[in-house]
Formats: sequence, structure tokens, C-alpha cells
Amino acid sequence: MICVTGAAGFIGSHLVNTLSKEAAVVHCCDVDHPTMIKPHDLIEHLENNRPDAIFHLGGLSSTTATDTVAITANNILLSCALLEFSINAQVPFVYASSASVYGLGKSGFKENCFSTPLHYYGISKASFDMYVLQKIKDNPKARIFGLRYFNVYGNNEGHKGDQASPVHKFLNQVRSTGQIRIFEGSHNFLRDFVHVDDVVKITKCAINFDKSGIYNVGTGSPRSFLDVANIIVAQTNAGQIIEIPFPDKLVNKYQKFTCSDNTKINSTVCSHGRICLEDGIKRVING
Repeated sequence: MICVTGAAGFIGSHLVNTLSKEAAVVHCCDVDHPTMIKPHDLIEHLENNRPDAIFHLGGLSSTTATDTVAITANNILLSCALLEFSINAQVPFVYASSASVYGLGKSGFKENCFSTPLHYYGISKASFDMYVLQKIKDNPKARIFGLRYFNVYGNNEGHKGDQASPVHKFLNQVRSTGQIRIFEGSHNFLRDFVHVDDVVKITKCAINFDKSGIYNVGTGSPRSFLDVANIIVAQTNAGQIIEIPFPDKLVNKYQKFTCSDNTKINSTVCSHGRICLEDGIKRVING
């Protein structure tokens, strides 16, 4: 049996779909889905139904959230409970960290770089990463794998609202209005966009990594928001790109550049190439 938290979310739903096709028995947990195990019942459920692996993808994922009580409960306390259970039960534990821990990236994007998050969500991810690194030192036989997802995009992002990727947002804009609205200066905003299919492959195989630790999950090839818009216009043969003012609420809270350093993860069984942005957007357009 495999446990997946955040199973109704973007990456979680893709992972559950893949695991189910492989005939794996999947026990799903999510906050908002009525037919799934609720987080406050999860530890008791796991104690009575010991899993073969835990994929912890659930949490509060809004980068604009400011309720530190809710963020701590969802992103730190539940994560710590699952971490302790996995260690005590000797169950492999794979969890979603985030490239948001790198902030502006002034220290670089290697896994051992100093964390400088720009918002409470990033702080929560960096905090749990620190707990994990200490637990790995204290429990050398434990199998614990943190995955720092960069900018993930793909199909089925509709429920994410304002937190959806620019690929999803721009496609919706061009289909509904014939225009793509990008922030002024978007040619200078470069992100490491990684397709959800690559993310699921890496997440699945993480339990086979030789060493516990934290690993970047990205392409290592950053592209600009303007690149995304231009690719969508070219592939849909529609759309006009217009610039809009950069919002005040994002000043000093916006990553202008991200780039996964893949040195560490390429030393694992996940050394395969990544889907390029052009092919990834084509997959989204084709559904």
C-alpha cells in the first residue's frame, strides 16, 4: 500500500493516476476532498494500515498566504508527524519541498545553499527541510527524500487559481480573450519550468535513491515568461501579447530567476533528460 497526501492537488493527482495504472494500492489523503482520509486522521490510519511508502505532497501551497498558524499546521506540524511515523515504522518518505526556499537565488541553487525565502510559504518549506536534514543525521538508516520542485506546469491546473503556472494562465487568456497579459520586463523574468510528467517520474523513483537527502527537481534550463507567451502564440496560431504594470503586492516577493542545479539528482537513477518547454507546452495544448 502506498500513501499519497495532497492526492487531489495538481502533482498529487498526477502521481495517484500513474500509481493506480501500475496496479498499486493507493491510500489518498487531502484536506478538501470528501472521500479521502483527512489529515487529522492520517497518522492513526497509517498505524493501522502500514504503508510501503509515503509520498507527502499535501500542504498549503499559496505563496501569498499570510496566516502563519494555518501555514505551520499544514506545512510543518503535519509534515513532522509523518516524518516521525516514517522513521519509527521504517517506511520510505518522499516529500515535496520547493525551490521557493532559494528566494532571489543570491547564494545559488545548489541543495546546500543558504535558504533565503521571500514569503511565509517558502519559510515553511525551508523550516521543514532543516528538520529533515537533522533527522537524517540522527537516523542514518532512515530513507527520507525531499524534492525541491521548481516551477511545475502541466494539465489539470484549473483548481490552482492564481497559483497556477503561467503556461496555464496564458493558455486560458489566449483562448478566452485572444490576448496574453505579461508583466512589464517579463523578458528578464526567467524561471525553471518543469513539466509535471518529469516531476511524477522523479517523485516515483525517489524511493530508490541510494542516499537520503534533498534534491532539486527542475530542468536546469531557465526560460523567460516572454518565451512562454511566444511559444503559446506560435503553437496556437493566435493571441496578442500585451504588457501590464508589475503589481505592487509582488515587489520584493517575486523570484526573478530560478535554475535547478541538477548535479546531485543527475547522480541518481533520475539522470534522464527533461521535457523542453516547447514540447511540454505542446503536451498541455493537446491535453
